[in-house]
Amino acid sequence: MSEWTELGDRCWVRRYREWDLNVGLVVGDDGALVIDPRASTAQAEQVLAEIRELTDRPVKWVVNTHAHFDHTFGNSAILKAAGTEAASYAHENAATALAERGPALQEHYRDHPGTDPAYPEIPAEVLAEVAATELVAVDNTFSVAKVIDLGGRRVELLHLGNAHTDGDAVVVVPEADVFFVGDLVEESAPPSYGDDSYPLEWPETLDRVIGLLGAESKVVPGHGAVVDAEFVRDQAGRLGTVANTISGLHHAGTSLDDALKHTDDWPWPIEHLEHAVRRGYAVLGAPRRPTLPLLGPEH
Repeated sequence: MSEWTELGDRCWVRRYREWDLNVGLVVGDDGALVIDPRASTAQAEQVLAEIRELTDRPVKWVVNTHAHFDHTFGNSAILKAAGTEAASYAHENAATALAERGPALQEHYRDHPGTDPAYPEIPAEVLAEVAATELVAVDNTFSVAKVIDLGGRRVELLHLGNAHTDGDAVVVVPEADVFFVGDLVEESAPPSYGDDSYPLEWPETLDRVIGLLGAESKVVPGHGAVVDAEFVRDQAGRLGTVANTISGLHHAGTSLDDALKHTDDWPWPIEHLEHAVRRGYAVLGAPRRPTLPLLGPEH
């Protein structure tokens, strides 16, 4: 188990073994804010206990960078501990997705106990905790931007476009020059293209993040080690290659089945990119068959 890593004045991150998830902590004069409090009540309660290693300020706010369960299901434990002062924040699309998709995932894990082939390293008892966790609705949403006043410092929430999902939030701590970007960036594995991702828009959205970064900015990905602007620029380029390759295959009239078999040009193994190809083709529509050039009369 890792320890808290200080990113700047009263701003930390802790990296957890399950799903290699990063949890953020920002402390102001009036209380503390937690970013992505893990996947279950038990895991979030562990986070709360470990926060006491750093501060005795009450944890009043929880922010989700997007809707996926490993980042959000711990909300209820944080909010319950905070009592009437509790407040949760997420992009409006993330809040909707959590309410719609969260219960279905829990039902799946209840109906299919044991390990999940998608996460073979996660013990069955952890998934059982995920299934049993109480889900609560996010009570503060935003569409483009939101500022949270922690007392003596502010935290900014920004939605810069569709990417990993349609509800990605970038959490900015200006005083510390720290950016919690969720799964817009991943360090320990290729970016995760799921069935709710936007592979053709992701590079442009990440470019908007890059426009906010300075040479000394610290960027906290959803999973993996803290990175810098150069790492983010490199990953944005690779995401652009994926988008351009999908568009190029489609423009050439390549069928979806053949595009899924394409092995050249990708920056990551094709097995990580199936949803990217499918989602890209769903946006672009059925490819048109290439037309042969018209031949003029023989001379």
